[in-house]
Amino acid sequence: MVETPGTNESKHAVPRPLSRRKMLAWMGMTGVGLALSAYGTKAHGQSVTEAAYSNKNWNAGELLDLSYCVPITIAELRQNGQPSSSVYFVTDRDQEGFFLYDPADTTSPDNTGTVLAAASGARFKRVLNGHEVNAKWYGAKGDGVSDDTAPLQLALDEALQRPSVTVVVPAGTYKMTNELYLFRNTHLKMDEGTVLLRCHDGNLIRNYRRTDVFYGYEGNGHLTIEGGVLDSNAVNYTRVCNGIALAHAEWITFRNVTVKDTQSGHGAELTGVRHVLFDRCRFVGFMYTSQYYCEAIQLEPALKAGFVGQAADHTPTHHVTVQNCYFGASGTPGTVPWPCGVGAHGAYPDAYFDHIIVRDNVMENSTYWAIRPFKWRNSVIAGNQIKKASGGMFVSTPSATSASSKDDNGVVHPVQPASSLVIEHNIIDTATSNGIYVEGFPEGSGEKIIIGHNVIKNTGGHSISLRGVYCTVEGNVLEGAKKNGIYLTDSRHVIISGNLIRDSLQEGVRVVNSTGVHLANNRILNPGQTGNGTYDGISLWGSCSDNRVIGNVVRVEEGKLKPRYGLQAAATVTGLTRLQNDLRCGAVIANLQDLSAAPVTSSEDLA
Repeated sequence: MVETPGTNESKHAVPRPLSRRKMLAWMGMTGVGLALSAYGTKAHGQSVTEAAYSNKNWNAGELLDLSYCVPITIAELRQNGQPSSSVYFVTDRDQEGFFLYDPADTTSPDNTGTVLAAASGARFKRVLNGHEVNAKWYGAKGDGVSDDTAPLQLALDEALQRPSVTVVVPAGTYKMTNELYLFRNTHLKMDEGTVLLRCHDGNLIRNYRRTDVFYGYEGNGHLTIEGGVLDSNAVNYTRVCNGIALAHAEWITFRNVTVKDTQSGHGAELTGVRHVLFDRCRFVGFMYTSQYYCEAIQLEPALKAGFVGQAADHTPTHHVTVQNCYFGASGTPGTVPWPCGVGAHGAYPDAYFDHIIVRDNVMENSTYWAIRPFKWRNSVIAGNQIKKASGGMFVSTPSATSASSKDDNGVVHPVQPASSLVIEHNIIDTATSNGIYVEGFPEGSGEKIIIGHNVIKNTGGHSISLRGVYCTVEGNVLEGAKKNGIYLTDSRHVIISGNLIRDSLQEGVRVVNSTGVHLANNRILNPGQTGNGTYDGISLWGSCSDNRVIGNVVRVEEGKLKPRYGLQAAATVTGLTRLQNDLRCGAVIANLQDLSAAPVTSSEDLA
């Protein structure tokens, strides 16, 4: 048997039976080695280090016979008078571990988890495996009833004492009655069955306190949040909140995290941050009053409207990757799916959202736009599946009169559009409005946008609606649009090539007031399914100029309604080059009507 001290009623150790088998189960040989090598106390004429590393081959039984390793409870250790040993083993359930007496410390606060203070003033320090701590050590229960806010925060506070910390939160439901704060170099590691349950009116987690003032990316960064469920409990706590709010930081990773039932805010609000990764996360369940446009992952610069602290220095958010994530419903009665999966709705002059990657995600039943690239630049949206959304993707630009085009003094800056985007290999299956909508204004439209090799089916609006400059729409399969397959307006220097467009209720391709359009080698099947003779396969309207329509095919499959014209160019169209189009579609009026002024129909070079 091994002896252990009793309470402070006696200064001498009181024997307490404890089997070696149970002690071994608690300690493990690695733990024994750590304890023996960690402190220089004499035992049986040797230091702890000598005992661990001498030539003698110690076995577990002999180690347990060493008198300086004493099993004890936390309460007993706190009541301890003059320490009778340097190494103690705490036996409280879920809080087991080695503690070493530190004779040089009489001031460190008792936090239950890693520091215990005795009535005598002695301090005992837990032996850690690296910098990993467990929330249960600090008294967290995870029973869904106890208030676990303070124990969890104590565990997270270890990052203030160490170069880094991993905070392990075992499976259970942890009731939160206040926000949790993450500090620099923290890895929050939760089990699959871990739930942080919001039972208050704030956010669940932030990386800044209201008194913090950070600039640039100097705040609490180098963070990892892994596993678990962040449940904002929106049905029971109806004040606006975010699942997690991050500001002025860099190098942040979310992996296998579920963000659930957020109330009117965002699942993850990213304010002036960079180098952020979301991998295999789930954003499910949302409630709102008027914020119908809220994003599960929202990007914004550090503005007064976003960052709670005082450093509204317009730091942009960039280098954000969202991959292999799911956005949809939680199934909680009273909640809906997320309005928007990833996006932004506010900006600042010269603060672009740069290098945003959204790939291989699934978004179901989005009630706004599944993805909203607002003033994004040098970004990629690829391989996503969007199912039954209000809208697929909304590539938007700040208008000249919006707050996003004004500085803090109210001065209006030139419009800065979304630019250099690649939208490819996505599947959009059923949307009540457009599949992909690139917005523009007379002051500025989307620039250098590639829309390629997407499949877009069953949209209530256009499959693709574009107002842009130097853009390419190529190799897409577009089917079942209730408006046009491709609608191009007020654009310049756009290539529309190699698309397959089928069963649009209006026109296959409609071009309005656009210059320098190259419309080539598209195959358009069954345009104008609203009614016989109502719409065209391809049409050019308004002040179109210097456009080329070459090698397109318009056909009608058996049993389908017929278009008005296979191709129609209005009299206002100028500088049209029209070559080698196959318009044999049995159109109601004529396969071809070209009223444009002096179209070029010769295959000879123009010089």
